[in-house]
Amino acid sequence: MPTIELLRRAELELVDACDWYEKQQKGLSVRFTNEIETSLQFIKLNPNLYSKKYKTNLHFTPVKKFPYIIIYRYDEQLKTVFVTSIFHTKRNPRKFESK
Repeated sequence: MPTIELLRRAELELVDACDWYEKQQKGLSVRFTNEIETSLQFIKLNPNLYSKKYKTNLHFTPVKKFPYIIIYRYDEQLKTVFVTSIFHTKRNPRKFESK
């Protein structure tokens, strides 16, 4: 089974999202984190399930109950999922491409 590695950008996006959700409602960041963790475990079990988009090696997985997608690259040789971004779906996708 592959390992999951959150790249720095994804870590920062996760922290920012958790901070925002906690300010909106106490405990909401915990629910958000649980959904992210559930999605990551699903990716771990099925790293190639989601199609690659935009002529890249990146997979896009929706997060249930929250308007986010997890963007990742799976390295079969290293058996590692590299999470590139935890991206809000209301943001302009070009902002992802430019970072």
